Amino acid sequence: MIAVFRKVLAGAPLVTLLTGYLLAAGCASSDVIETGPDELLARQVIQSAHCGLSGPGLAYVQTPERLQQLLDLPAQNIAVQQLRQVDLEKEHLLFITLGEKPTGGYSVSLVSAKAEGTGSPLRLAVAVRSPAPGTMTTQVITSACVVVAVPAHDWPEIRVSGIRDKDLVLAP
Repeated sequence: MIAVFRKVLAGAPLVTLLTGYLLAAGCASSDVIETGPDELLARQVIQSAHCGLSGPGLAYVQTPERLQQLLDLPAQNIAVQQLRQVDLEKEHLLFITLGEKPTGGYSVSLVSAKAEGTGSPLRLAVAVRSPAPGTMTTQVITSACVVVAVPAHDWPEIRVSGIRDKDLVLAP
């Protein structure tokens, strides 16, 4: 019995080494991603409870000057450094806002992004979170938003679903 146990233990380093190589090879090959018509076309840069935008809607940013206009809003509380790190030559920013809400507890986040082909609209889906009825919340006016980076492309329009019953539509 002890002899069998010693043989198993003697082979353990080899099995461990082979397993490590296989796992490493699997990780290396996972970097190859097939792209197609449903590839992810946007990324969430930041979300905030206080964007300073009073109405539900969209604000498209293509230039540093336009970004500064939005950052100068008096009621905004956004991590400015993350937004300034976006290269506006390669990506544009889209502020998606819920508008003013009477309490805290509201948020919006990016769920998906897709375009069906060249010349088609960019379609973004967002999820809105509201405080549950009866939940204790801060009694302060908020203006939750999410800021999404999209490729600097000549989109015919950008459609955002999830904020209202009908899509919010922007023709940049």
